Amino acid sequence: MPALRRPDISAWRGTLAPRRLLKFASVGLAATVLYALCACLFTSAGSRYLSPATASVAAYAVAAIFSYLGHKFFTFMSAGPHRFEAPRFAVLTGFGLAAAYLLPVLLVGQFGLPVAIPILLTCILIPVINFVVLEGWIFSGSVRPDRDPERVPLVRKSGA
Repeated sequence: MPALRRPDISAWRGTLAPRRLLKFASVGLAATVLYALCACLFTSAGSRYLSPATASVAAYAVAAIFSYLGHKFFTFMSAGPHRFEAPRFAVLTGFGLAAAYLLPVLLVGQFGLPVAIPILLTCILIPVINFVVLEGWIFSGSVRPDRDPERVPLVRKSGA
């Protein structure tokens, strides 16, 4: 009996680059809205357990999980294993958080620039860098099927 597995659709993603950019933007926008809603909910008057900073980090974590799954299955349609892609996504998210923190500290605190400049830079640079890294490093399809035991061909011929 042939072994059935979800087809590796990551090979199809190179054919629709403009559509992929639109998908990337829509997942990013949805994650941003989810973050804002969760942050508001977590810091609402009824929530006495979370400080605003903790609520923001918790909301960011919820949005990051949504973003990972949205980009994996919708934007880049990756069939790669979570054990390979999720840690890389976490590293990218950590760098994005660090940049969002450091840009205002450096540009406003050290150089006296208006706060709008680091915010604008964060809003422009982080998504551009994220798209490049998501496409080239995280959901690149760089896991070779012959080296990954979880990737099995869609149909395997029997030995007959």
